[in-house]
Amino acid sequence: QSYFASHYWGTSFADFVSTIKKHAEDTGVADWESLAYWICFLSNNQWQVADEVGAGDWQESSFYKALRSGYCTATCMVVDQKALPLTRSWCLFEVLQSYKLEAEGDGNGFQGLVFCSAAGIIGSGKCYDTDMALAKRLATLSVADATASNAEDQEMITRLVEEEGGMERMNRFIRDNMGRTLEAASSRFLEDVTKVR
Repeated sequence: QSYFASHYWGTSFADFVSTIKKHAEDTGVADWESLAYWICFLSNNQWQVADEVGAGDWQESSFYKALRSGYCTATCMVVDQKALPLTRSWCLFEVLQSYKLEAEGDGNGFQGLVFCSAAGIIGSGKCYDTDMALAKRLATLSVADATASNAEDQEMITRLVEEEGGMERMNRFIRDNMGRTLEAASSRFLEDVTKVR
């Protein structure tokens, strides 16, 4: 199994590593240390970033190729309570590709977009406070406000999202995903409460 790590560059390295490690442990795979993660800052040549993002052709970007490789099990979005990855255009691009892979669902084995924090997988029942804070943030977040360092990248990603139904559809996809996550968290919370009664 391999996962695509979507993240905000402003996340501290220690928090990023803790989140990825916690996700791996929480997958339920006995040999979790053997799981692979595609991480842009480790996979891309940082001296040739323009080439890595496709030099204007998004289908040639390393992000697209990694997600569409056929080996990607899910997109693990490394989040905090502010949902900062969703304020960045390239993270929005990754959400869009995850949305499309999930919609295609033709036995590709893709499990969709998973929100992850250093406390655990959001909705796992291990981080209720983070679950609720992130849900509140996502209720008001608009991906239309996402930005990129490169204006051309931002325009390209905005155009791609518009072609797939627009920003509101992406907002709905993210919120629906979080809604399902909260339902799972709620069930686990009620199970835990029942156990201590």
